[in-house]
Amino acid sequence: MRSFAGALPELAFDLSLELRATGRADLARELEACTVKSVSYEPETDIGLVALEPSRQLNAVERNVIGQKLGQVISFKDASYASLQLDNFGRVVAVELVAPPRNLRWLLRVASTYRWKSP
Repeated sequence: MRSFAGALPELAFDLSLELRATGRADLARELEACTVKSVSYEPETDIGLVALEPSRQLNAVERNVIGQKLGQVISFKDASYASLQLDNFGRVVAVELVAPPRNLRWLLRVASTYRWKSP
């Protein structure tokens, strides 16, 4: 599996930089450590989603009793097309991209066309 920072280095750098500037260095480190599970892009809606595997795994109680749900969405000022999705345990689980820049749109389209998924 590829790390998010290795798969989309410019996007990872921009998002991590803004997270650090706003006092969320913990999320920046976690984002950089995540691995990419899948990439999808819908040209009709111009929306992409990079599903991520957090570096911290859930324990049995968290996974089987509490369950994983969407917890919080963090928007970015500089990269206004991106939002970071956290689960109810505060782990980074996805990056959603609405009307991304052309170069990023092309990367998402290629990755989505090849159904880039982790083994």
